[in-house]
Amino acid sequence: MTARTYTHRAMDTEFRVSFGEDEDETLCGSAAAVVFERIDAIECLLSRFNDTSDVAMIRALRPGQVAVVAPETMSVLVESARVCAATGGAFDPTVGAIMAKMPRGKDGRVALPRDRSSLSDLLARGGMQRLVLDVEHLSLAVKPDRLGRDTPLELDFGGIGKGFALDECRKLLTGEQFGISSFLLDAGTSTQWAQGVGWKLGVGGEWKGRTRIDTTMEVRDAALSGSGFELQGEHVVDVRRQGAARRWAQAWALCPRSAAVADALTTAALALSPRELTDAARALDARILVARRQPPILDRMRDPLVWYG
Repeated sequence: MTARTYTHRAMDTEFRVSFGEDEDETLCGSAAAVVFERIDAIECLLSRFNDTSDVAMIRALRPGQVAVVAPETMSVLVESARVCAATGGAFDPTVGAIMAKMPRGKDGRVALPRDRSSLSDLLARGGMQRLVLDVEHLSLAVKPDRLGRDTPLELDFGGIGKGFALDECRKLLTGEQFGISSFLLDAGTSTQWAQGVGWKLGVGGEWKGRTRIDTTMEVRDAALSGSGFELQGEHVVDVRRQGAARRWAQAWALCPRSAAVADALTTAALALSPRELTDAARALDARILVARRQPPILDRMRDPLVWYG
């Protein structure tokens, strides 16, 4: 159900915005241009690869110093803290020090450092408890790390930034300037926001031929996100167990309120137990689908895919 689709490269992926067939073509072209400008602006603020970003400024902070950040950055930090609390610390964007030590191979895949002492040291530098946020004044400070050291706090918003960008774009498209009622925002298919009726999105990945659940759903005014290991390797860190988040083979999250939450939740879900999945889904008003690691011979006894929430 799309009349036209526009694409834009940003945040190391391809963003797409598709408009419903009843939307005005000229208006859609203008809206797409504004949306992509907004995504670029958010990337400039949140990228750890940009030396002038808010993330770089936070990295330069030392205990006792205070920095004022953009409203967007504060919003992402607040949402990150909320998802972190709801997932028992499984979602944590303060893993930039580890991500910096995970170079991408020619196949695009990454892997955690194999040296356990090095990994433990990098993990000790993070933790949401190091951040002191003053939301009213858009300011923040950092505390010493878990070992009492004055180490940089390195943020990585790879697990929430794309979803946040979609939320900001949704506000633009539905606001007074455009008033568009039917569109699909897509951040490289990993996170999507569907507005209006008729957007059929899929879940299930390679398990579609093995499951008995419906892997195609009609999504309206909600976000759908997915995360796994097939394309990027061990790119999700389980900070609680000091290793790759591999409890589940793949995860998806459906959230009617926020693409940022869906994005972050599907990242955290890869490390959560069944009880934690249930609690997180309830706390964040979401549903979570996970894929079990099991050989096909077991599919007759239990479905490889299971919903929580």
